[in-house]
Amino acid sequence: MRQGRFRIAWPIFFLLTVFILGGAWAYTNWKSSQTMLPPGLTINGLPMGGMTREQALNAIALAYTRPITVYYAGKLTPLLLPEMVELQLDEVTTAQNLDKVLVARSGIRGFLTYLMEQLRHNAPEAQEVTAVVTYSRERVDAFLARTAQKYDRPPQNAVLLPEAGTFRPPQDGTTLDIQASLPLLIKAILAAAPEQREVHLVVNVEPAPEASFIILRQALDAALRDFDGVAGIFAKGLRKGQEFCYNCEVVFSGVGGLKIAIALSLYAMLDTTSDTSTRAQMDALFAESDNTVANALLTQIGAGDPYSGALRVTDMLWGLGLHHTFIAAPYDITGATVPPDIAAASSSDNRTRPDPLLQTTPLEMGLLMEGLYYGTKDGGFLRAVYPQQITAAECQALLDSLERNPVNPLLSAALPASTRVAHKHGWANKTHAAIALLYGPQTDLVLVVYLYQPEWLVWNESAPTFATIGQLVYRFFNGAE
Repeated sequence: MRQGRFRIAWPIFFLLTVFILGGAWAYTNWKSSQTMLPPGLTINGLPMGGMTREQALNAIALAYTRPITVYYAGKLTPLLLPEMVELQLDEVTTAQNLDKVLVARSGIRGFLTYLMEQLRHNAPEAQEVTAVVTYSRERVDAFLARTAQKYDRPPQNAVLLPEAGTFRPPQDGTTLDIQASLPLLIKAILAAAPEQREVHLVVNVEPAPEASFIILRQALDAALRDFDGVAGIFAKGLRKGQEFCYNCEVVFSGVGGLKIAIALSLYAMLDTTSDTSTRAQMDALFAESDNTVANALLTQIGAGDPYSGALRVTDMLWGLGLHHTFIAAPYDITGATVPPDIAAASSSDNRTRPDPLLQTTPLEMGLLMEGLYYGTKDGGFLRAVYPQQITAAECQALLDSLERNPVNPLLSAALPASTRVAHKHGWANKTHAAIALLYGPQTDLVLVVYLYQPEWLVWNESAPTFATIGQLVYRFFNGAE
């Protein structure tokens, strides 16, 4: 009987021993943990877990000596220093608030809470202690008023910077919304965590006025002051459709720019998408300085007759409504007979002395480039007028060839080397031309420039003129880079 009782007492004794030792171990750990603040405890959002009481109070006092970072319309303003708004931490009350939390974790109740957390493997419950902070509302209001006075501005028009060869672009107007910004600023002032002591003020934006083409015309007038001839310029921003015309309806000799029309006419007569051979022909047409390739393609378009090919190109152009643009005969032909209908449309403008066999205007060449651009997107007037003959893929192939053209990228010569450009130049003794599609960060841009001079137009003089015009127009539409 005594042996049976011993067998029962031994397990009970063992369990009691384990319980007592475990409890003692847990109590020792709990007492040790009381010297440190528990994980998950924050003071006004600033984590304090693992710190002693004194360390936490010092940390919160230090936090409120740090400045507040203030942004106006995304731009950093001078820092807001705590003393500027009479920011003060009530250290006594803050310490009392911390002690209330610590008292709740002491005594038998705190020990039992600790045991339950250990048994359940739970992290201590997050606790927020309130630090008492005071500030001057009048100083906060005054800070916002000063900020508005310093940074608010009405919308600004574009300004010509002639010495830099560029423009200061139009600027949006900004107005600080003081009522909406006030609670955001106060929240940042009261926050202790560094990442929360930052505020983006609420700023209302009034869009800048559209840049006036008057300023672009003034810039071009200044750039062309010493040019003894006629400059025709057409530009169009393709995002909003703004058009700029500077003698853009004056008729000029078509020169090599009309090879774009030849390429388009060839694509229109092809039954299939261009192959490698056709793309090679296009690349040669745009890059070569002689006219052999152009005449060969006119012969192909005219089924063996280059004169018929020229008239077919003209028919296509006139079908598009480009009535001042035509090719009456192959290139490098003198004394050719001009058909009566072309003769009737031909111009003999004394200002530019255009070739009676090959004429266009900057406007119509610009519209043709615009048609190619929108044609790649399956829109525009090329696809509308010739939906079966001219496809989006063919428009893209033609622009790709123009973009691969390495010869004389005149209008982008003064732009960053990374600027994408699809272009074709052209020249005769007295007329030089540059046709381009410039891809920009704010808008893609069609730009066509023709220059005529009564005497021989020297290439070394016209090339920098093209570059200056290209830079001014590009920066007007896209801003300085």
